[in-house]
Amino acid sequence: MSALISSCSYRSDNISDKGEWVSVPVDSFAEGYNNIGGQVYWGYIVGTDFTEKENVGADSETFRVCKGSEYAKDKYHVYYPQNEVCFDGLDCAGTVAEEIVLRGAKPSQFKYIGNGYAVSGNKMFHDGEVIEWNDSIANLNL
Repeated sequence: MSALISSCSYRSDNISDKGEWVSVPVDSFAEGYNNIGGQVYWGYIVGTDFTEKENVGADSETFRVCKGSEYAKDKYHVYYPQNEVCFDGLDCAGTVAEEIVLRGAKPSQFKYIGNGYAVSGNKMFHDGEVIEWNDSIANLNL
């Protein structure tokens, strides 16, 4: 009797990650993400801890931000600010994100391919939104 061996493959498996992923050390910031005392925040005001709001608990040790984009990831989640809200004045004194976890994206498979496009498994994203997979975008050197 022969054993049936199957392996899962994903559209993103053969796509190169073109992102430059950088850490956000304590008391520093990158691309709108702030690490204040070991807690990760997003927004352009102090006091909005997305990890508390969505009960996520970002892992500051593995947290990385993709330079030139607003994508970030740690060992648990992929992040992108969604439903941004301006408040505290007519001229938008602050900005916060209503949601931050990018649903359906797996950190171990997530790759930034340029110009706001990213892939994870069989999903494609543009500026944090799931879009229909497009091979011509996936295969471009953006």
